[in-house]
Amino acid sequence: MPPAGPAPRVLLKARPRWVRPFTDARPGMALAVLVAIGLAAARVIDVSEDGKAMVAFSLVFFPALVATSLVRPFWFLLLMVAYLPFAKTYPLSLAGIPGANMSNLILLLAPLAWLVSRQRSARRLKAGAIEVLVGVYVVVGSFSLAPAIGHADGVGSLLQTYRGWVAPFLFFFVARGLVRDRRELASLLRLMATVTVLVALVTWVEGQARSDRGSIDAARVRGLMQQANQMGAFLVYYGVLLLTLALRERAWRTRLLDFGGFLIAARAMLFTFSRSAYLALGAGSSLIVLLQSPILLVAGAGGGALAAAVKPELIPSSIRERLGQTTEGGAGLDGERQSLDKSSAYRLILWKAAFRMIRERPLTGVGLGQFSSVVPYYTEVTLSKEDPNDAHNAFILIAAEMGLPALTAAVVLLAVLGCSAARTFFQRRQRVEGTVALAVVGAWTGLVVSCMFGSRFSDESLISYFWILAAMLAVAQRLPEPRARRRRAAA
Repeated sequence: MPPAGPAPRVLLKARPRWVRPFTDARPGMALAVLVAIGLAAARVIDVSEDGKAMVAFSLVFFPALVATSLVRPFWFLLLMVAYLPFAKTYPLSLAGIPGANMSNLILLLAPLAWLVSRQRSARRLKAGAIEVLVGVYVVVGSFSLAPAIGHADGVGSLLQTYRGWVAPFLFFFVARGLVRDRRELASLLRLMATVTVLVALVTWVEGQARSDRGSIDAARVRGLMQQANQMGAFLVYYGVLLLTLALRERAWRTRLLDFGGFLIAARAMLFTFSRSAYLALGAGSSLIVLLQSPILLVAGAGGGALAAAVKPELIPSSIRERLGQTTEGGAGLDGERQSLDKSSAYRLILWKAAFRMIRERPLTGVGLGQFSSVVPYYTEVTLSKEDPNDAHNAFILIAAEMGLPALTAAVVLLAVLGCSAARTFFQRRQRVEGTVALAVVGAWTGLVVSCMFGSRFSDESLISYFWILAAMLAVAQRLPEPRARRRRAAA
């Protein structure tokens, strides 16, 4: 018999070179950034959505989505994140097939990417309160399809409305299923910040092109969201992500770049002349700085207030003029003098009409997407075709269209999401989890403030990043602490 001795050491074989690119997020990041740069450049040079260039782009982009869903599911998520802000401007219909736009194709490929990711990863993160509450809100909100049947133009139109409403929540579950660890969280944060800067630059270019127009309404930039207030909301929700990175990155050069990106997003937001965006950006940014560095907030707020008092012209003239419109006098809807501008006065009329809808149908609402079509029956004055007919408040709109149970589910979901983000920020010591949590706090604050003055809760190009951030928070809460930290906690 051979002499007994220590067991031979088994050396792990290094991964072949051809395998390494598929286990690294950097190539996927580079590919996703190239996609975002290409779409941003197409917007700047005004490429039409159905032109030959976009057809060629879709014929390349779709196979890339299919390949990454089979080979590297996280790259699939990166490509999805790079595309979503451009989805409304460039739907990228494949071969002219109705409904075969890129957003729908992404949703069709997502289960395949999730199955591949699940087979390749042994890590299983249990679902928490955020995932459950998102599912509850989707289920409760789906019941509002029933009362909408009598008002919709047809089954196809109703299904399209429902698909537009539910898509952001489906993207939430896609992100929740494909993000597995801290490196992927960090990569996704960096990509979202990069795409936000690109969107801000595109908005800035459009704002410069419209700056010589005579009135504020003519100069307002509608941008990729195709609506000025929604464009401003996008730059607020995800501009604060850049501020978060600027406050929490280690390298000072990276901090300066992130802060520069935040300033670009803030300046681009001014081209939308959105008053709710002004308030949302101030609230979200202030809360982020307060949680990260209260001394910095006091110094910055004090210095800004002193500078504005000594030299009021430091406040951009566009902000002063736009806020001045809120209380300018004019002829009211009944012919009398009013203290509010026309836009604000119409909001009061529409809110009163919404409350009448809620009193009439408190449980089911008037039906998903039907507020604009039925609101003339509930207003005190007759509305013309040119008058606004949007609820101008996301929470009132939810109650009017989907009923009070759906509003309760939405409020509970947002409350739990905000509290979870704050708790994660204070409890987690890993930099990535804290950064994700702080970014969610800022975006959450901006969303709540903005949605008090507009219905900006369901458009996929605008709100999908918010729910992807929520999914990242759900993952960050479930990641195990490093072993050394667990040992110190036990001791």
